[in-house]
Amino acid sequence: MRSPSRLLAAVRALLVLATPQAFAQAPEHDLKAAFIYNFIQFTQWPDAAMKGGTINLCSSPGTMLNMALQGIAGKTAHGRTIAIVPLAGAAPGDCHVVVVTEDDRGRAAMVRKIAGTGAVLSITDDPEILREGLLIGMALDGKRIVFTIDNSRAVTAGLVLSSRLLRLARSVQ
Repeated sequence: MRSPSRLLAAVRALLVLATPQAFAQAPEHDLKAAFIYNFIQFTQWPDAAMKGGTINLCSSPGTMLNMALQGIAGKTAHGRTIAIVPLAGAAPGDCHVVVVTEDDRGRAAMVRKIAGTGAVLSITDDPEILREGLLIGMALDGKRIVFTIDNSRAVTAGLVLSSRLLRLARSVQ
């Protein structure tokens, strides 16, 4: 269990990232990668889903967001190292986190198959893909990154999202 002071520090970091001043200082994709890292930090997976020493984050190589996600590769969350895994080669059960962008629209069936197989935190910044049933959708609102959460899908997947994360979301279903 994480200490309350560490959770509070992570919430503060997430709030700082959501400010217009932070946005002006960092590229959009780098901010989204930081949000994704915090989403991972604020998510609990069932013990059965967390085999091995890594949290596998599946994303499509070559996208701007994937390049930014390389910055969180090797960081730890929940005592495990975050590993970036190519989405195209992933099979159901390979991913703890799936991050998809507009570039992945042609892979919608594969994304649904991977994201729909158990405790997978699925995240997108594309509104069209979000309608495919992903859990977290990020968007720009002026100069801020905002996000929505489908917590009912998260519960169905066996994930527990921190109440603090839910309070920061623009909307929760």
